[in-house]
Amino acid sequence: MESELERLKKMLATVDEIDRWRVHERIGAAFYDLADPDGAAQAYFNAAQCDRYLRAQRQHYSNYLFALHYLPHVDPHDLAAEHFIYDSLCRDVEPVNPPKHRHKKIAVGYLAPHFDEGAVARFVEPLLNLYDRKKFTVQCFTPSDEDSIATAGLDILFDLGGHSEGGVTLPIMARRLAPVQITGLGWLDTTGLTAIDYILTDDFLTPRGADKFFVEKFLTVPHAVNFTPTADMIPRRPSDRSHIVFGCFNNLMKVTDEYLQCAAEILDRVPHARMIFQDTTRIAARRRRMLERAENFLPINRIEIRSGRDDYLDDYADIDIILDTFPYNGGAMTATALCMNVPVVSIAGDRYGARFGADILRTAGFDELIVDDQKNFIERAVELSKNIPIDVRDRVRQSPLLDGKTFVRSIENVYERLVG
Repeated sequence: MESELERLKKMLATVDEIDRWRVHERIGAAFYDLADPDGAAQAYFNAAQCDRYLRAQRQHYSNYLFALHYLPHVDPHDLAAEHFIYDSLCRDVEPVNPPKHRHKKIAVGYLAPHFDEGAVARFVEPLLNLYDRKKFTVQCFTPSDEDSIATAGLDILFDLGGHSEGGVTLPIMARRLAPVQITGLGWLDTTGLTAIDYILTDDFLTPRGADKFFVEKFLTVPHAVNFTPTADMIPRRPSDRSHIVFGCFNNLMKVTDEYLQCAAEILDRVPHARMIFQDTTRIAARRRRMLERAENFLPINRIEIRSGRDDYLDDYADIDIILDTFPYNGGAMTATALCMNVPVVSIAGDRYGARFGADILRTAGFDELIVDDQKNFIERAVELSKNIPIDVRDRVRQSPLLDGKTFVRSIENVYERLVG
């Protein structure tokens, strides 16, 4: 992978200007494969600058915005400003602006890059299955259904994609195919798109004063996060060991130098403790690059770096405590850990996406595992290693995090107010 990256960089000096964006795009993908968010962000930004077509520019720029969330030192004001630029890239999209409909039932459409068993599905399943069928109709759409959306007579269109997967849902939202348009759940920041009216949130994710970072208005509910575990998310019998094992089961793109420094101090203060990093992909180059980075911070004989695999749930038996990444938190991995009876320590950061892991813990009733800075992150992890709770799964099962019916009712109450 490193050799391919060097070859692509050399191509920039010889390729025709009209095709230069293609090289930048491939460089961005190569940096992603190496778990290098700085390189990926710059490459995708370069691709957006080089491409002559708005449609393609939008995709490159969405990839750029996504990559920015991995970076630890991006100021919230600067991050918001970069998102606000996106609206100008949709200037060629003609809005439909349909009138409000008068249905016996409120018609809601959910738009996502795809609907499958991926991470986002675990957070949206109640909205698709537990809605009040006497008051609402629900339809699911992907970008290939754009013509259907336009004729569906929707009252509300809810975007679940944001800038993920190249922002494929956002040009459809720019057409304003429903009187009320909302985003959230699958995207944890402003879209920058003024055609979207609201973002789903709660008072923890967007505390007072956060509105200046969004073009959307806040659609506030008591808990903006809910999780539906799969049937096989049942705690495994812990593997036999005589020492504490910390874990990081997030995409290795989320592992910053600051995170590694915290992990190093935790291992230094917890004798004989070990740490397992497990990626969400099987890309061997990422594992090698992560090992090279980790050697600069951590005792190499006390860590293990694994590639991702389909039966990753079995691997939670190897972990005592998950250390959540920052500023880009774990989402599904954090909720899954709790369901697998593994506690998670998370920092509540300074923006929506950097508070999502903490909000999962708050909703699950684990406020004591939420900290506000790296110093307390280290202290809490060390303290927890001395007295690891054994009832994590029992507590989360009784919490609002897994109460899909109440979650859906709170959102449907808001829908009814919006439609009037």
